[in-house]
Amino acid sequence: MTEKPPRVNPTVKCVVNTCNHYFPGDKCVAANIDILNQNVGDMSREASQTMCKSFSERSSIPNYLGSLDNKNWGGLVSALMPGQQITPTVTCVVNSCKYWDQGDVCIADTIAITGREAKECQQTDCETFEKRE
Repeated sequence: MTEKPPRVNPTVKCVVNTCNHYFPGDKCVAANIDILNQNVGDMSREASQTMCKSFSERSSIPNYLGSLDNKNWGGLVSALMPGQQITPTVTCVVNSCKYWDQGDVCIADTIAITGREAKECQQTDCETFEKRE
């Protein structure tokens, strides 16, 4: 039996500058991000019907403290070094996307999360979404 190569997380480009996990340079310092269908029970047909459920609005100290359990501390430190890339794990349940794979993994090389100035996760999208044929 052939062994699958180890899964490599996609590079994440995130422009959601109002999120506690946002890092200048459009990087995400979350340990894991969860990409979901925006409407529970509905299958996404376009990027605007997806969302980054890990979004945590940068609005107050209690909100920031609540997001600390999902920080990629090692990635945050390496982000300060030139040429280093922060790579959170990505869990995606949007199985109508061509990049979705069994085990709720994303097989895209890079994903883009949009929603600049978002106030809630429903205002974010996985711009990389492409409908599975």
